Amino acid sequence: MKRIGIDVGGTFTDVVLVDEVGRVHTAKVPTTPQDRVIGALNGFRRILEIAGCAAGDVGFIGHGSTMATNMVVERTGAPTALVATQGFRDLLELRRIARHDRADLYDLQFDNPAPLVPRRWRHEVTERMDWRGQVETPLDEAALHAIADRIAQSPVQAVAIAFLHAAANPAHEKRAAEILAQRLPGHFISVSHEVNPEVGEYERTSTTVMNAMLGPLCARYIGALQDGLRDAGFRGELLFMGSNGGLADAALVAARPVLLLESGPAGGVSAAIRLGERHGWQDAILGDMGGTTFDVSLVRAGRAELRSQVLLHSYAVRAPSIDIESIGAGGGSIAWVDAGGGVRIGPQSAGADPGPACYGRGGTRPTVTDCNLLLGYIDPDTFLDGGFKLDRAAAQRAVELHLAQPLGLDTLAAAHAVRAVANALMAQAIRLMTVERGHDPRGFDYLCFGGAGPVHALDLARSLEMARVLVPPVPGLFSALGMVLADRQADLQAAVDRPLSACDGAELGARYAGMEEAARGRLPADAAQSVRRRADCRYAGQPDSIMIDVEDCAPAAIREAFEAAHLHLWNFTKPDQPVLLNNIRVEARAATGWRGALRFAEAGTEPKPHRTRHVQFGPGPNSARDVPVWRRRDLPEGFAVEGPAVIEEASSSLTLGPGDVARIEAGGALVISLSAEQRPASVFEEALA
Repeated sequence: MKRIGIDVGGTFTDVVLVDEVGRVHTAKVPTTPQDRVIGALNGFRRILEIAGCAAGDVGFIGHGSTMATNMVVERTGAPTALVATQGFRDLLELRRIARHDRADLYDLQFDNPAPLVPRRWRHEVTERMDWRGQVETPLDEAALHAIADRIAQSPVQAVAIAFLHAAANPAHEKRAAEILAQRLPGHFISVSHEVNPEVGEYERTSTTVMNAMLGPLCARYIGALQDGLRDAGFRGELLFMGSNGGLADAALVAARPVLLLESGPAGGVSAAIRLGERHGWQDAILGDMGGTTFDVSLVRAGRAELRSQVLLHSYAVRAPSIDIESIGAGGGSIAWVDAGGGVRIGPQSAGADPGPACYGRGGTRPTVTDCNLLLGYIDPDTFLDGGFKLDRAAAQRAVELHLAQPLGLDTLAAAHAVRAVANALMAQAIRLMTVERGHDPRGFDYLCFGGAGPVHALDLARSLEMARVLVPPVPGLFSALGMVLADRQADLQAAVDRPLSACDGAELGARYAGMEEAARGRLPADAAQSVRRRADCRYAGQPDSIMIDVEDCAPAAIREAFEAAHLHLWNFTKPDQPVLLNNIRVEARAATGWRGALRFAEAGTEPKPHRTRHVQFGPGPNSARDVPVWRRRDLPEGFAVEGPAVIEEASSSLTLGPGDVARIEAGGALVISLSAEQRPASVFEEALA
């Protein structure tokens, strides 16, 4: 059975096909922002041409996209109404003030973005559950019918229902959903006890609203993609990458589109874990630099770091997801000069249309890609294996006009300044993911992917004093490859919200067992399954919980695991402080992803450089040199390239500094050992000296 992975990014749509014996074929086509389904279908047809097969030969497609995230950030979701308990209409306005949930804690002039639901579309209904889940005030069904009439007369397309203490007893939400679904048959209905059955009224309401506003558009996208693939002759299984790093069927993600918020970046993490199993890469910092963003994540002991909550554009959303931090520093991020004369990058992006100036599609603003082109880190003739010629003159005009002249620098110096700022921003994002969470980046490998990932990887690793960089096969399409390698996954959770000391281990074990059975039921029964138990705990008085693995359901064992995690994260524990158990979680996986060896283009027996490239290694006039260019596909297993040199491939390019050594490992992985002379001495080494 042939498998295809499709990753719809902000600039390009990446497609990977793996056939029955592991041969890998790749394709890149422009993303079509006006209708992303068009770009996905173009990519599907293109990969069939490259692989020389028919649509009917494909048995599986894994799909990932940044669509859901873009809709939240750009406020392009469906018009949504909120139905809340009497007195809680303005919960989205009040937010979580005591927890400082804003984008910049120290910005005294910061204004929260407008609520996802305007006040005129927020409705209240008389009903009340207490915190134990007992009915205090019955549901006023007549009021619900009146609310349905008002919604029917508005442009609203989706309805979010979030009642007080619904996580403890969802009876009122279930009845409200029945009434509104009957009265509003064309509307998308989202209920909080299904989307996020946890305590914390604001977070649960915000997540439910976000799910509702994504629902209609995501459902239309999924339906259009299914129809387009069917018309093209595809008869296999279509699955979607979730933010948890696992695949789920179309029906689930259509009902719970909030699961798609980190869909694209999660594919790369899944691919890194699978390749790590094969190559022994157990601890790695992952850097995914695409056209719009730079995404950072962490793999420790072969597992991705996870989280249950994130602020997306200052909106709280709770869903199981891989812990990924994103900044607006992709290849297409626009570089500009602020009023104080400082070089800034992003968050605006040139996107796919018109794209960077060098794309020749009408873009006039300089981007990181334009600067890398001028400096020689990207070649105008071999970009995307020569299938996409870049306009160096257009890049030079954009950098000269918008950067060099305002800064009073020559063009190359201005381009180098942009590259240096981009590297600094990405290095800071990595420090936030590692140093601020108790991890020393020097103990990790740096695994880079995304089309622009290898272009900056060695500079980033050097700035963080890391010794080794890993470049996987097809780095520019690595997230799409992850859609082929990833497994099916189902996550369930249940609220507990009581002191750990008041919990019974046997009772917790029984609840876990019931959740495990339900999670396994969502997965293919004929595949090998595994289950992982987790819990959210916090000290009494703390606002946020920590997610931990649960090996033993005894309260004492859970507390021990929590305090070990707390000590690592915050460097202290409170032995006399009560611990609260907020939620229990179950993650079930079915081993459905491709597990065989991957075969890429056959390498030559006596490789040699095929040309040279002029690379500007620094800002000064004496830092430029001509270096040999090697094609990665020509390098056989065990072959080593010593820098300075360039290794280029269809989806990316890598520039080795003096003394750096790159070696091809089994399976086509490229492992770079950085020169110790090129790495800056650490503050610790300087102190010891």
